[in-house]
Amino acid sequence: MNCEQVEELLSVYLDDSFAVGETAETALELQHDIAAHLQDCARCSTTLADFRRFDTLLAQMPHISPSPALREKIFTSPEYFELSGIDNYKHRSIGRDHTIPNKTLRRDTAGRPKLVALPGGRRVSPTSSTETPTSLQPKARRHGGSWGLRIMQTAIAATLLLTLGVGSLIGWKLWTQNVHPAVSSSTITPPAAPAPGGPLSAGIYYVFLRDGSLWSTPADGSSKAERLTPKSVTVADSWVVSPPLPGRSAGDKLAYIDLQHAFVHTLRSDGQSDTVVPQPLLKAGIAPSSLWDTSTGEAILDSLAWSKDGGMLAFVADPTGANTTNLYILSTDTGSVQLVPLPIKGSVSQPVWSPDGKRIAFAVSHNGVVTILDYNTQNHGLLNITNNVNVQGRANDTLLNLDWSPDVNAPAITWSVGSIGHVHSLWVRHVGNGGIASPQELSQGDYVQAIYSRTARNGTGGWLFVTSYLGRAANLVSIDLIPGTIPTILTRGKQVNFAQWSPDGTYVDYLDSISSGVGTLHIVNVNTATDMLVATGVTNEPTPAWSADDQQLVYSTGQQSVIVDVQGSLTLHPLKIHGLASFFSWSVSSPHQLVIALNDEQTGVYLVDTQRNSALQLDQQALDSPIFWTEIP
Repeated sequence: MNCEQVEELLSVYLDDSFAVGETAETALELQHDIAAHLQDCARCSTTLADFRRFDTLLAQMPHISPSPALREKIFTSPEYFELSGIDNYKHRSIGRDHTIPNKTLRRDTAGRPKLVALPGGRRVSPTSSTETPTSLQPKARRHGGSWGLRIMQTAIAATLLLTLGVGSLIGWKLWTQNVHPAVSSSTITPPAAPAPGGPLSAGIYYVFLRDGSLWSTPADGSSKAERLTPKSVTVADSWVVSPPLPGRSAGDKLAYIDLQHAFVHTLRSDGQSDTVVPQPLLKAGIAPSSLWDTSTGEAILDSLAWSKDGGMLAFVADPTGANTTNLYILSTDTGSVQLVPLPIKGSVSQPVWSPDGKRIAFAVSHNGVVTILDYNTQNHGLLNITNNVNVQGRANDTLLNLDWSPDVNAPAITWSVGSIGHVHSLWVRHVGNGGIASPQELSQGDYVQAIYSRTARNGTGGWLFVTSYLGRAANLVSIDLIPGTIPTILTRGKQVNFAQWSPDGTYVDYLDSISSGVGTLHIVNVNTATDMLVATGVTNEPTPAWSADDQQLVYSTGQQSVIVDVQGSLTLHPLKIHGLASFFSWSVSSPHQLVIALNDEQTGVYLVDTQRNSALQLDQQALDSPIFWTEIP
């Protein structure tokens, strides 16, 4: 269908009021064709969004009921009986003791045209044809009609015209406020169309990636999932949500990379203002698909990072095609992009913001040497954190994890060095006033795993690592960011796998003696080093998940999902909903709401109330991607 055909039917499509007499198959086919057109047409999608907005505004206007006398006059008039299809009105006796009808009595009176939904009821432009369909030609007006009724009809028509005029003016103002300047570059893909359904309502939503598109669903299950991104883009896996602002449960902006056209996009959480960042990620003429699997492509795809307040977005790009990535910072307020100048040659990767959102640490690799730098966005200064992370000179060693301490008054940068499965050292460098001017080693050895948490060690930040014994995973050890501190041994005689911090760093969960993806689940209290057995037969996929308040942990045994009440004696609460879980995600707004994705005969996404042990199905399709939460103010 073309734009003119769709515009004629937009009003009918929005109201779901196709002509009476249409077959169900025809109506479904029209709906499908219009929906398909709206997915790819920015113009018609915008028009539909305007229609929805006008309907909302009109629905908010006060409803005025006619007086009983006026209502009786209308429904006893000859014009009413003519329109309602009652031809024998002259032979009927309508008295005050009769009930006045509330709607048209018949729509299928023999010999009369059927009432149909008029296409183009909300037309934004005149049609090229001025002909009226034969079935809709009005009959000649009968003589002797009420003069007062004619005046009333004129008044109603004038009121409708005034209402539509006011609605159009309001819609035009809203539209002009949301317009973004076009990006001026021949190599830039035009901004994607807004979400077809208009802005999503305020509230908490979970967002997920499915078939290259981002989808959003309200946490209360009040409506179905809606696509946030158009079909013309393919979203990369490493999309990110901005951090929550003070007083909010989740962020209100998203950022993603379009794999087809190699551009970064920013998007409001309500599905509007999908904007292309005016900085190509790759050189023009290079096929993006040829680079995503390279080290340069991986560095680009893993680089998106929001500042604390969501005002800046960091990313890396290689617009020259030299396989050398540079660091860029987008200001969401102005839409401008700043290139961070480097004092050395090399490719940038792993940008990470400080807790106050003023500084950003990142790695620069050149000829096998990895340097860590710190850029201050306020004074534009660059600080060299370390010239070479591989000071031990081990083959294949490189930078693994890079992060900041949580203390904004005495900031520090910490990192791990080694290779996958062989972490050899942990480091810290204080960068605040009076801080240590050189990197300090926290620990060294041969660790299977090393995980950092800003909230660990009573909120000062700390590392968790798994030791190795005879080439196999062994015990858990934790250490804070103070050089010279004695590590805390958390387990003894174990074979620890898949260890992870709880949100506030009070607990660690892990699987012991895992075999074929199944092991024994333990929880360790980091402050007391108390190792608690939870359950046997626990799967490592999906990964057990902590509630935001650290009070509950959910895990899967394959066909059964179980809630662990961490407080007290580790009480277990099997959920009534059964099935093969593929993902867990706790609500950010309620400690007793959990989203579970199942992938078997009960395939779909479910919202679980852990207090009532009840489940509400939110989506009927499988979901294997991570879930992120957003909040629409």
